[in-house]
Amino acid sequence: MKTYECAVVGRTCIDFIAIVEKYPKKNTKVPLIKYDICLGGQAANAAVVPSELGVKTVLLSYVGNDEYGKLAKKFLSKHKNLDVILNKSSYTPCAFIWTEKQTAERTIVYQKIESDTLYFKNLIKKISSKTKYILFDHQSSKSIFNAILEIRKNKVKIMMDAEREDPYMFKLLKYINYLIFSKEIVKFLKINVKQLLRKFIKLGPEIVCCTLGEEGAIAMVKDSDKIYYSKAIKVKPVDTTGAGDVFHAGFMYGIIKQWRIQDILSFSNKLAGLSTKYIGGSSFVHSAAKTFPNAGLGIGVGSRGLIWISTLSNW
Repeated sequence: MKTYECAVVGRTCIDFIAIVEKYPKKNTKVPLIKYDICLGGQAANAAVVPSELGVKTVLLSYVGNDEYGKLAKKFLSKHKNLDVILNKSSYTPCAFIWTEKQTAERTIVYQKIESDTLYFKNLIKKISSKTKYILFDHQSSKSIFNAILEIRKNKVKIMMDAEREDPYMFKLLKYINYLIFSKEIVKFLKINVKQLLRKFIKLGPEIVCCTLGEEGAIAMVKDSDKIYYSKAIKVKPVDTTGAGDVFHAGFMYGIIKQWRIQDILSFSNKLAGLSTKYIGGSSFVHSAAKTFPNAGLGIGVGSRGLIWISTLSNW
């Protein structure tokens, strides 16, 4: 019997997020409205959400032996249904994010981890023997590729978060089960999104999905020519940092629960929308619980991914 329902592999960082009226021009100053220091990183954000929804989850990531690494561990320790395995890196990456108050548009400066491969093959092999599903981000794609045969031997279903193009994305397509790619990939490849869905679905995955930001998400299922679309919910966002990570987490949750694709898209969009009401990618799981103390995470989840929030009509 497997220990985990879901393993998430990839980046953990610390986000420094500032809310400003408008991003400043060169050689100018603007007053700070508010700021927060949050857990960040595609994998860390995505791991927190299913764990808070009752899915036994493990995060495989990396931090340095520094103050930010200690802070990341402190953030992660708040989630009781989440186990964490952290490789040691030379430093814990940070991101500095300026979010405009009126539009919630962001400007991001982030640190890269200069490492050819972030995880030992045997560690990924060990994790894959203990989980039913793996979600990984584009920064861990080479590590996953190096261990892909062992992962497949363990009959793990694999989801790739393709935020941006990388050389291993196309190599992995024939091995993975679920591909979620961003509209940045569409721009990079200079192809219509529906055409790209059809091309990707022929290369191996069972489901392919493109996230369209405030326009929602669009998907296809293997052996069907039908296009599924779900519009984003209307919200007045405070900060959109990590909303894509939350979408991926919601998508994985729906896959684990074996929902229909239309319900998965709707659920993921609503969950991502809820996250933008708070500063930081995964901060909403605790902030929302305080706002809606009788609804657990701040949401009610039905058997087909239906979400109800007491103030949803006021967003």
